[in-house]
Order: sequence, then structure tokens, then C-alpha cells
Amino acid sequence: MDFDRQQRPALPTIIAISLVVVLAGPVRADAAGPPAKDAANAGAALGVDLYRLFSAQDGNVFFSPYSISEALALLSAGADGTTRREILNTLHWSLPADQMPEAFGAQDARLDEASKDGAILSVANSLWYQRGHEPRAAFLRVARQEYRSEVRIADFSADIPVSQRMINNWVEKKTGGRILDLLPSGALTPRTRLVLANAIYFKGRWERPFDERATAPRPFFTLQGQSVMTPTMARADEFRTWGADSCELLELPYAGKKLSMVILLPRTRDGLPALEQRLSSTVLAQWLASLDLAGREDLAVTLPRFTMTYAAELKKPLSQLGMEAAFNPTEADLSGINGGRDLFVSTVLHKAFVDVNEEGTEAAAATGVAVVKLDVVIPRKFPVDHPFLFLIRDNLTGSLLFLGRIVDPRAM
Repeated sequence: MDFDRQQRPALPTIIAISLVVVLAGPVRADAAGPPAKDAANAGAALGVDLYRLFSAQDGNVFFSPYSISEALALLSAGADGTTRREILNTLHWSLPADQMPEAFGAQDARLDEASKDGAILSVANSLWYQRGHEPRAAFLRVARQEYRSEVRIADFSADIPVSQRMINNWVEKKTGGRILDLLPSGALTPRTRLVLANAIYFKGRWERPFDERATAPRPFFTLQGQSVMTPTMARADEFRTWGADSCELLELPYAGKKLSMVILLPRTRDGLPALEQRLSSTVLAQWLASLDLAGREDLAVTLPRFTMTYAAELKKPLSQLGMEAAFNPTEADLSGINGGRDLFVSTVLHKAFVDVNEEGTEAAAATGVAVVKLDVVIPRKFPVDHPFLFLIRDNLTGSLLFLGRIVDPRAM
């Protein structure tokens, strides 16, 4: 798995799992209708699956299950056959496929509501197609109406740098300038026919901010048993908390109380691997439901202050989770996009940013899916079937090391 990380060396791995829960946790039953909850559960299940793969690598992890699941759900609207079934299975979607667009649309509407009380939360989708290759009307209708996608025209075949810059600028704008260069050089080719992009941006103040005067260097104990000094915030207050067998859950609400961070703290300093092994989407949902019912307790909380950026290419992990056909040029069925069997997914790129400080949290993420056209090239025949010369040379100097001919390959 090729992951690109930019982060503070001393940033604790334990924080990463906490933030995944914040952005991917199930929507509370009393705050969302069934369709939105179905989409949220699908994203959370995929998030836990991906986390298991990401956490096998060293270092911190941070990504947006929402963003990735939204991009895959939109892709599924243009897929059929095995390709579509594999995408739905990767999203743990057991309901009829035609209910997915409504569910993800309802989730986006729910997130709109969450941003009205003291927090900024914006989500956006876009679809960029090659000039002269407009997708089918049915696919565009679902993209526009259910996924609220902005549909744009690009020219990947004539000017890749301009198309790349347009998409990256859109992502940068939609993420408050936090996600830069989602599509790196080489992500687009003249065969690219479609790019799907999702962006999410969040900025929220704590319900009760930490006092900057209380922030001080405090020891943090790594998995290797080392004690490293890290700028650490501190606050004594009433917090909602609940204890599971392998960890304690702590809720840190943002202003408006519709959004919150949840910390999952292992009960022992070396307990993160065991917690990760225990984690599943079902267990996580049960723990969060228990936390919702728990009372508040007086606690003196200390929390490291940190900033990090995380990036991943998702082709390999998604294939490991069973989504293989979409990436296979000879097996992909994205006929819902253009009516043919000549499209496949070349790459899925994801990038995320988070900054946690005394005032609150700023987080952003984006996912890009590039769909390319299969070029069927008929190779020119070159039969070596009659007498020929051959040589062996040094390519650097041009030295002719060996020279000969074959007039009868049977001769010894």
C-alpha cells in the first residue's frame, strides 16, 4: 500500500482512531431518518474496514469514511453486473441498489442541518467528463439530483494540466484551502473520460474551549514505551464518558452539540493493537450507542494538540476489500455511464487534513475517482521467420560486443 504521510514525528497513533470515529461514526437514531442512517452505516462499515488496512502501516492514520463512501456510491450509479455488486458489497450495502442514491442524498441533507448551530460543515460532489463524451442522461440525472453533483466539462485528451488544475482548484476551494493537489501529476491521462470528486470541510469550536494558558508540554507514551514531550491541552469539566472492556470513550462536543469528537483510549499504554483487533463496525455502533446513554462525569482531561495531513491511493485497499472488477480493464462494467464496456477505474485518491487545538477542530478531506477508456491496440506482427542478423551492444558506449547471423536455427 502506497501511503503519503506528512505529520509531526511525535504525534501519537492513538489519536488517529479517535478521529476516524468522529467523522465516520453512525448517525444517532433520533437525529436522522432511516435512509440517512443507512448511508451513514455503510460509510462507517467501510471506514472500519479501511482503517484495519491503513493501521497495518506504521504511523498516524486519518481519513474520511464519508468522503470515500460518497464517491463510491456515486460510482455505483454508473456500474452494472459484477462491478456494481462488488462496490455495494464493499459498502456493506444489503438493501436494493436503487435505494442507495436516496440514502446518500438524505445523509447530505442531514449534514446540512448539522452545520447550522455553531459549526461549519460543507460537503460537495463534482463530476468532470471529457468533452464530446457526455455520460448517459440517466447517470447525470442521479448525479445531479441525488448526489447534488456539479457537472463540468474538461478536456483530458487535449490539455491535461488545465483539467488537473481545474479539479484541484475545485477541491481546494471546497475544503477551505486545506486539501491541495488531490490529483498529482500522472493521475490523469489522455484516456481519462470521467473524474468523480467529493470534498468535505469541517470547522467547529468546542462547546467549551480549552484555555491556552493551561497548554503545556506533557509526556506522551508511544507504543515503543518512549516518553515524548508534546504540547498538551488541559481542561477540568463535566464530560460524557463510558467504559468498554478494552477502552474508555470520551465525548468532546462542539458548539451546538450536533457534532462531537469521540476519543477511544485503551485501558493500558500498549493497548492500541488489542483495541484495533477488537474494533468492528458492529462493536463501534454498540459502544457509541452506550456512550449516548451515559451520564456526565467530572474529569480532568488532557489532549495533545496536533496537525496532520494523510494521503492514500485506494486502488489496492479497495481491491483487498473485494472491489476488484472496477479496476480491471477487461472485467469492469461501467456501462451505466456511457452505455459501453470500455471504461474502468484507473485510480482512487484520498487526502485528509486535521488540526486540533484549544479553540476547536478544523478537518477536511477529498476523494477523487478517475475513470479511463480502454484502448484496444492491435499489435503489428513482427515474425522473425527467416534468416537474420543479430548483435549485442553496450548501450552507453555503443560498443558492438557481439555480431552474427542466423540462417538456420536448427544448426548447432
